[in-house]
Amino acid sequence: MRDYQDRVEVGRATASGTDTWLVPVRIPAMADLPREDGLPILHGVDLVRRLGEVLAFDCFDVPPAHHLSIRRIAFRWSGRPLRLPPAGTIGASAFVHVHAHRERHGHTSAFEASAVLRVGSHEIAHASGAARCIDPTTYSALRRGVARVERRFDVDPLSDVRRRADRLLATVGWDSADPLLDARAGELPGLALINASVRAAHLLRPTRTVAGVSLTVERFVDGSPRPTVYATAATDEVEVSVLQNRTVAARCVVRLAPVR
Repeated sequence: MRDYQDRVEVGRATASGTDTWLVPVRIPAMADLPREDGLPILHGVDLVRRLGEVLAFDCFDVPPAHHLSIRRIAFRWSGRPLRLPPAGTIGASAFVHVHAHRERHGHTSAFEASAVLRVGSHEIAHASGAARCIDPTTYSALRRGVARVERRFDVDPLSDVRRRADRLLATVGWDSADPLLDARAGELPGLALINASVRAAHLLRPTRTVAGVSLTVERFVDGSPRPTVYATAATDEVEVSVLQNRTVAARCVVRLAPVR
């Protein structure tokens, strides 16, 4: 288990133009992680998720009881991963642009946005995402009869790994003690699926560095039966299908940095 108390901090958004927002970001030292490895990709994706929460609940005034359901999320470094500071924090800015915004019954029901992350004038990462905002009544109806996700404390996000050449099939695991992977909503979070996909990429291409990830969610992913991942590695990316009940529930693409 890894303690993520030192998470990337996200501030309040300030309007900076039509459909554009500026969000301050602070990246801590994260003493438990090696500086030379840079900010882990999972923390980058978590930053995108939290930017979506800022848009929904602060900018669009979505009621707090609504459920924010991520349909698509992506994060990639512009170059090398950001090197962590030896102490203190690094100040950064997220420039967020809203591309689509839909309302229903006077409330935001869905939106799509992209973001550029900068440290000073230096661009370090790109992000994008799409989400639905589901009212409590509708969400309860959609999830009626679905068992809550069991608490697990898996050290490795993949088990029962079966590999042949550039292909891999494995069962997804998760660590309920990790706040990045907490299944608070009663479904497996997208970060848990990305974590499993990145692990699959590391197993198939152990000498390569992850430069970015993108996840598209087709349907809610439940904790039972535990989903499986089917991963196929190409030259510069690994494509992953998340399967549950013999149906593709989500798709992830893990992009690999060029060989230097």
